[in-house]
Amino acid sequence: MKEDFKNEEELTNLLDTYKVDVPTKKLSVKQSPFNRFIRYLGSPAKDPLADLSEGKNGYLFLKLFPLACGIFLAMLQILFLY
Repeated sequence: MKEDFKNEEELTNLLDTYKVDVPTKKLSVKQSPFNRFIRYLGSPAKDPLADLSEGKNGYLFLKLFPLACGIFLAMLQILFLY
């Protein structure tokens, strides 16, 4: 415990009542690659589009961008077919 909290008797008594058991046996077992992959898939990730979707203009952009890409690809197909 940090030295800053040594002077706080009530806090020290409350913290001393807690008992923490660290599962050393479970920590010593090597995980399989499948378990590591599943843990990787389940870990939280940052949303890359969070900055765009927060504002009104960003939300409009996210709605219209796929439409614009679809129209562009359709024009490319028409251009190459004729």
